[in-house]
Amino acid sequence: MLDGKDWQLLEALQRDARLGFAELGRLVRLSAPAVAERVRRLEDAGVISGYRATVNPRRLGYALSAMVRLRCDGATCARIGSLVADIPEVLECRRLAGEDSALLHVVAMSTGHLESVLDRLLKTGASNSTTTLIVLQTPHENRPLTRAMWNAAMAMSGD
Repeated sequence: MLDGKDWQLLEALQRDARLGFAELGRLVRLSAPAVAERVRRLEDAGVISGYRATVNPRRLGYALSAMVRLRCDGATCARIGSLVADIPEVLECRRLAGEDSALLHVVAMSTGHLESVLDRLLKTGASNSTTTLIVLQTPHENRPLTRAMWNAAMAMSGD
């Protein structure tokens, strides 16, 4: 179970993962060594799974963002991650239950580039049926997980 300080640390790190232990300590009213120990414990437990820079693809020339829905058979779906691993424009790959088998987040510099990515995707044999949805805007991205959200979910689930 996470306590209030753990949640404060998680929320602060989700806002800015570059904060040092001293600054985190000031925010949550703990010493830097106590913060370091808590963060290490959260990392060891797998609650914190990594730190990264968030890059804006549009600023690098990737004008198009698309979600590509795939339908495939069971054996192919089990390997979907490895089938798209060599297509760097596939930023995310999610295996699904339901009508579609997988959902890919793809970026491209132009419609011609997107067409090339889709052609490479079809050549992998990952799917014989795709549906491509162009993203117009992303009002919520990388939304943080918060204690208030967790508390509300626990109250709704009755646990």
